[in-house]
Amino acid sequence: MIPSVMEERAGRHPVSDIDAHGQAMRLPIGRVVAELIEILGATTVAALGNVQETRAVQQWTNGRLPQRPHVLRFALQLAMMISSTHDREVARAWFQGSNPDLGDRVPVSMLQNEDLADVQRALIAGARAFALHEPWDEPEVNPPRKAG
Repeated sequence: MIPSVMEERAGRHPVSDIDAHGQAMRLPIGRVVAELIEILGATTVAALGNVQETRAVQQWTNGRLPQRPHVLRFALQLAMMISSTHDREVARAWFQGSNPDLGDRVPVSMLQNEDLADVQRALIAGARAFALHEPWDEPEVNPPRKAG
């Protein structure tokens, strides 16, 4: 079995935008989709591909060509950058949440509803900035109480 890009990167340093771009461009589109499903989930990948059902997304992994492969490749580039320093849950939140670095726009919506050429620079800059920031430490749920 071929290891996923996520498995190949396990324990490595942050993936640069240039390295992520190279990997996203070299992979067959079915593998691009499979990697996106692993990182972002099939529902988000469906939104990125402008389809209503995840069944179409699964078909893309089995040889059917998506209508927007360039958007999916770019989304993988962003996802790889973020997931190289944060876990999948954080990567999903970045794609689905309002982002102050993007004028409070939502990355998935930008990729779904706007021309890639119009949003590409802002998204790569936002992903680059986010990926380079250290993850916050989890606060203790029940911190020990001081005696006294």
